[in-house]
Amino acid sequence: MSKTIRYTLIVVGVVIVLLLAAPFFIDVNTYKGQIEQKVEDATGRSLTIGKISASLFPWVGVELDDVHLANRIGFSDNDFLSVKKLHVKLALLPLLSKNVEIKHFEIVDPRLYLERHEDGQSNWGDLASPPAAGVEGVADRSGGNPGGGVALAALQAESLSLTGGEMIWVDGKASPVALTELNMALNDVQLKRPVGVSISGKLDGDAFELDANIGSVGDLTKLNPVNLPVQGRLKAGHIRLQPFAAMISGWPAELGNVNKAAVGITANLEQRPGGLRLGEGVLTLDAAHKLDINWKVEMSGADEVKLQRAALAVDGKSLLDLKGTIRQLSGTPSFELHIDSQPIERTWLTTFVPALKDMYAGNPAPWQQLGVNALVAGDSTHMDIRDLQLKLDREQLKATGAVIFSGPDIRLRISGNQLHLDPWLPQGKEKKDAASMQLITEAVAAESSAEPDLRFLKSWRVTTRVKVGTLYLRGLEMGDFSLAMNGNDGHFDLNPLSFNLARGKVVERATVNVATYPASWTESVHMTGVQAGPLLHSLAGMDMLSGTMDMDTRFRATGLTEAGVKTLNGRGNVLLTDGKLKGYDIAGAIRKFTDPTAAASGPQSTDFAKLSGSFDVVNGIATNQDLFMASPLLRITGNGTVDLVQKVLDYHVKPLVVGTLKGQGDSVMRKGLSVPLHITGPFDAPKVRPEINARTLIDNAPALLNKGNIGGALGGLLGGKGGSQPPAQEQPATQPASPAKQLLKGLGGVFPGF
Repeated sequence: MSKTIRYTLIVVGVVIVLLLAAPFFIDVNTYKGQIEQKVEDATGRSLTIGKISASLFPWVGVELDDVHLANRIGFSDNDFLSVKKLHVKLALLPLLSKNVEIKHFEIVDPRLYLERHEDGQSNWGDLASPPAAGVEGVADRSGGNPGGGVALAALQAESLSLTGGEMIWVDGKASPVALTELNMALNDVQLKRPVGVSISGKLDGDAFELDANIGSVGDLTKLNPVNLPVQGRLKAGHIRLQPFAAMISGWPAELGNVNKAAVGITANLEQRPGGLRLGEGVLTLDAAHKLDINWKVEMSGADEVKLQRAALAVDGKSLLDLKGTIRQLSGTPSFELHIDSQPIERTWLTTFVPALKDMYAGNPAPWQQLGVNALVAGDSTHMDIRDLQLKLDREQLKATGAVIFSGPDIRLRISGNQLHLDPWLPQGKEKKDAASMQLITEAVAAESSAEPDLRFLKSWRVTTRVKVGTLYLRGLEMGDFSLAMNGNDGHFDLNPLSFNLARGKVVERATVNVATYPASWTESVHMTGVQAGPLLHSLAGMDMLSGTMDMDTRFRATGLTEAGVKTLNGRGNVLLTDGKLKGYDIAGAIRKFTDPTAAASGPQSTDFAKLSGSFDVVNGIATNQDLFMASPLLRITGNGTVDLVQKVLDYHVKPLVVGTLKGQGDSVMRKGLSVPLHITGPFDAPKVRPEINARTLIDNAPALLNKGNIGGALGGLLGGKGGSQPPAQEQPATQPASPAKQLLKGLGGVFPGF
């Protein structure tokens, strides 16, 4: 037995001596050429190795110095990969059991140079190759040990390190991005205890660091990365975006110059053996405005993420909170999210959207703040809006519905108790100087002439219902406001829009066809029992007409801009009953006309029982033939045209006295007094002229007679002919005015400003 031990020790000693002596007798550098040639044959690239050193005991070690792998042909002269020193030491005895125990693995000053041309070609693309056919099957048959190779089941290492690493990334003509001073260290690597990992470096001069504990790993043959315990922390306090500017598209102008922006991140990650993963951190964008995103997520499995918190703050102001769940990550992801925004003030938002200041500069009471609270769910094909609350100042709208992304198909139901729209309507500040008005006129003309192309809406499907208890707009109070809109195949129908207004009812129906260019439309309005006074006061600031109004209109046209007015066709009618024309005492004015010495009396208004008319519109020109107004004193008829394209009038009005002036300062009948008027010219400066001729004077002669004195008033109008003459001492110093001028003077009292 002692001889056996002695001989064994002698054999072991001889083997050790041979292993120690072998490197001195075997020059491994003689294999450099073969290694370099093999690599070049496989990659088409030149490989050079400065020196190779080897050892066999007490460990198997290989050391390569000054290794260089050439770049791909057609790219720069830089080496694709270079390493100053690569040193690997493996424990000898474990290798005899086909287990790998790394004593030391060291890479010193590695340098990787990555390039991509503008055509997408890269200097690493030729090195990528698919795995050999059948490898997967071999792995399966070998039970996780393909080909019976060396097992890693007992992987151990005293140290793994990379120091002084550098990676250069050049994408097209963009400035290079450099990852420098890269250091990585793993100490006491084994499978039964957690392994500490430390990585640090600089990204284009900006430092970052990652510290983590991984494991314990356990049996490598049963390793599942999803269940591998991990605890780590990433910190990058300040990473400038300037090196990546060329890769960033859609950078908002409100965030300033991207070359002056930077990001910072602090993140913690924890993965537990049961598959539970937790992550939380803060991402900061430091630009013209500072954005902070704070998050915390939890994954109970590979297919579900619970978003416990995702908060956005801008310049220190909290704006948005997001919570929810994302499922089926490995298939078709679905989500259920709750969105809650803090109130956003208009004055604060103006900092990011300067146009808001001009948009509402002329609004006397613009909106102050808005907010959104919503519960949404869906997947990549659709989104269900289960509960959306839009907060508009102190008012609130609620919405439910769904959006199918293909199409899209939009279905919404919106409701609210009351809504004041005026604060939300843009109203710029009026500019009165000539230069500003000219610019505004030119801008409006240019905008109005640009017909929008809405054919992209042809594929949209829209089903929308809106109900608001009371809607306030431009001083109008619209009760029981209801809107139904349906869109399909390019046709959008408003059927109906209805609301109560000024003790009456308004119902509108409309259709817009966007399937063709330009879009065409039809519209009809039915109005019953609406008080005209409040309506005109709200719409036009007028307080001259009252009464109960009924109206029906039906129009059609092609085009949505002012240019489309020339295609406007349709018809309509309007009826006003039991009304009053305020500010015009027509009876008193006629009395003054017939008797200038009479004193003014009576109210400054004219009552009427009926005011009606109908009109036809052909290619933008409206024609009316039946204007009629009936009052206790007057009957007024009219006819003519209104050119909506050129914005000019050509209208004839004929007032006729049918009653008596008794009670108006006169004591006789004035039936038959009629002075036709002709209204012509542009809308903003019409001209009103009496249509006076011999026939007019003859027709009005009987109505101008005064108390049976044939020739009294009429004689005065005719310059004294045929009537009594005043005494000589009372003769005027100048000749009397012509009959036409006399009549014009009298009409001035009837129509102020005439």
